[in-house]
Amino acid sequence: MKYKFETNKKDFSDFSSGRVLYNAANTTAFPVRLASEIIQRSFDILEKKGAYGPFKIYDPCCGGGFLLTTIGFLYYTQIFELIATDYDDEVLETARKNLSLLSREGLDRREKEIKGYIKAFGKDSHKQALKSIEHLETLIGEKNIKINCMQRDITDMNDVPIEEVNIIITDIPYGNIVNWVGVNQNAIQNLFENCYRALDKKQSVLVIVADKKSKLKHKSFERIQHFKLGKRQIAFFEPLY
Repeated sequence: MKYKFETNKKDFSDFSSGRVLYNAANTTAFPVRLASEIIQRSFDILEKKGAYGPFKIYDPCCGGGFLLTTIGFLYYTQIFELIATDYDDEVLETARKNLSLLSREGLDRREKEIKGYIKAFGKDSHKQALKSIEHLETLIGEKNIKINCMQRDITDMNDVPIEEVNIIITDIPYGNIVNWVGVNQNAIQNLFENCYRALDKKQSVLVIVADKKSKLKHKSFERIQHFKLGKRQIAFFEPLY
């Protein structure tokens, strides 16, 4: 895979899971450089459709919210709303905490928390976390991004709570850490169908990150970009209408 936008390697250590952003058991982080590349490709696709944002972005398999939170920090002014859903209500608590960092109030709370750790333990890692907060503060704007975080099984065809989304980006369950949990056996096809319902058909893009073995295809979508990186495949789709 050749990077189109993130052509130079950068230091993304401020986004390390567990430093400022929260981590949780049985959740995964996401490579920040890859997240930045994916969202910039998505913006580029939408700009060619005449859509310049700010955008409504949705992750239906959000886990601890790491992917959306990093995108929020990196492209704050290009985002109107972030929507995070997951089947597991427990991991959503971590997602809510991470997404709350996309505000000065949330970063202030995290700063006080880390200062308490420094006082109690005096670890260098906590001191580095304070410096990371200083950098993250420079990335957010005065107007808070709208945040919507809720429990949802994206494979449940009876549940349609979200509409008019511009970008859906999701790292679907695979591997040894996370697996599909829900009411339906045909999980990927149902995910496609529910994503189709959620998208603004004229100005939108769906991005699915999966293992290389997953078959990513649906009658309601046209695949417009595809690449592989390590054990992952990343596919970009436009809804047909």
